[in-house]
Amino acid sequence: MRNTGMVLMILVLSGLVAMPAVWAQSVTAYVDRNPVMSDETFRLVVEAEGVSFSDEPNLQNLEENFAILGTSHSQQMSLINGRTSSVTRWVTTLAPKRPGMFMIPSIHVGSVSSRPLAITVKDSRQVIEADSQRDIFLEAEVDSHFPYVQGQVLLTLRLVSAVPLQDGKLDDPEIEWGMVEQVGKDTSYETIREGRRYQVTERRYVITPHKAGSQIIPPVLLSGSIPDDRSRRSTLEQFFGNRRRNQGGGPFMQLFPTTRQIHIRSPKVSLTVKDMPADIKGDVWLPAKELTIKETWSGDTDNIQMSETLTRTIVMLAKGLRGEQLPELPVPDYGSVKTYPDKAQITTEFDGAWVVGTREEKYALVPTKPGSVTIPGIRIPWWNIEKARWETAELPARTLTVLGDRPAPSARIPQQQPSQFSDPGQTLESRPVEISLDSSGQPFLISVSNRWTWIAGALMGMWIFTLAGWWWDRRRRRYSKNGDTVSITAQAKESERKAIQAVKAACLEQSATKTRHALLSWATIKQEGTPCLGLGTAGRMLAAPVPDKAGIEEAIWNLDRTLYTTTEQQAWDGQRFWNTIQLAMTAKPKKMKNKKDALPELYLH
Repeated sequence: MRNTGMVLMILVLSGLVAMPAVWAQSVTAYVDRNPVMSDETFRLVVEAEGVSFSDEPNLQNLEENFAILGTSHSQQMSLINGRTSSVTRWVTTLAPKRPGMFMIPSIHVGSVSSRPLAITVKDSRQVIEADSQRDIFLEAEVDSHFPYVQGQVLLTLRLVSAVPLQDGKLDDPEIEWGMVEQVGKDTSYETIREGRRYQVTERRYVITPHKAGSQIIPPVLLSGSIPDDRSRRSTLEQFFGNRRRNQGGGPFMQLFPTTRQIHIRSPKVSLTVKDMPADIKGDVWLPAKELTIKETWSGDTDNIQMSETLTRTIVMLAKGLRGEQLPELPVPDYGSVKTYPDKAQITTEFDGAWVVGTREEKYALVPTKPGSVTIPGIRIPWWNIEKARWETAELPARTLTVLGDRPAPSARIPQQQPSQFSDPGQTLESRPVEISLDSSGQPFLISVSNRWTWIAGALMGMWIFTLAGWWWDRRRRRYSKNGDTVSITAQAKESERKAIQAVKAACLEQSATKTRHALLSWATIKQEGTPCLGLGTAGRMLAAPVPDKAGIEEAIWNLDRTLYTTTEQQAWDGQRFWNTIQLAMTAKPKKMKNKKDALPELYLH
């Protein structure tokens, strides 16, 4: 009996110790502020007392109206008057998905739940003077709401902050209707708005629209952490239990400053992209603020010696266009002056308001015979986006004068002297040559003259013989031309077939660099050996025989963009590129104009 009594007493005492823990079970939920802006984050705090260490709050019901960005966990143990208590806190950062009135449902921790909470999310775009009341926000503006297709749109994202930002990350704009590239470096300065000092950081992007019509630049997301002055007491004081005991925070407010995560977005920007004008001149479309073309020569073009090599440098400069958008210049045949082009130097810079594209091309000119050669002028039509009209950048025609080595003058043959002199007393020194008689009694000068006549006749005969041989060889070649043409045509077709296979293999390999090389090799074969130096020429050859020129031009543009931007290398779709150009590569080309025609105006992509 005594043992049984001891067991009962132990069970009763154990129950009495455990009962306070059961009675103290509770769950409380609250937010750090209410209302909140639609582009800000807030924190939901869940406190539980007396629950098991393994229990966690169930937050799945929040995902319908809020994005859950992260949860932190902490626990506090205290011993007061021999009584042990435990408080567990979960702090969850939430981002509203839309403005409106929302109900945060009961949060369950184990078998205990909190009361529901009502929260108001205000639309930041409709709040009057909202920016002057906020610690941090984003602004977005463009230099023109009515740009032209393939022109420049300068997007400026402006971060305005009255508090320090920690671990800040600003996403890049993502659009499907154009190309986006960050330009310049971030700039920072201070400003005062509504009597409050702000730190401003600007980042700029250049957007090149590819599609005309109404377009939207979507909001850009900024994430990071800022000091949380408004919720400092409601978090730290509650953590240390001061909310219940109404005690001051003391030095803990300064030793443990709190921060809160932010996820704010810039306002969206609406644009109306203008299409190219209906009276577009040729195939070129260069919308720019300014476009110039200049040339320099390494020597005097009016006095070129046969042994000299002249270098011509042409520089195109455009404000509002990338260097890759400037056209490739043709390399015409000047006949007596051979032209050897160098690789073009292409650069793109940013002057603070405009992208400035430059294309420099150099040509080595080698004269092959004396005479005058006219270098045709160059005309590049471009669209002035500020004046909304066509303008032309020109280089005038120039005449080159090639001076060759003149043959040395032959010895002057003295004139035949008369057999009788009008003045027998004339001295010997006044005569061109001395006169003497041979055995025949004829003057010696006449004998010399007859010998030159025989030499001239022999040379004439040799020239006639050479002319006859040339005529006979030309006649023989003419009759054998048909057979040679068939053989050359077969070889050309086989070379073109192999070049097409090389382009296909490079595309399927997803290699933009190999595709460019293979495409230029194919274009060189199509031009009967004339080197193709740029994708612009290859693109025009592909687009010539097919009706859908826009698809070809866009494919070439995407390939060229991929080669000049490192971030696009993995995004280029070689299979799609091959499907676009396959029919164009095998189509029959249009008949070319006679090469003797005058050099047309420069209409290039």
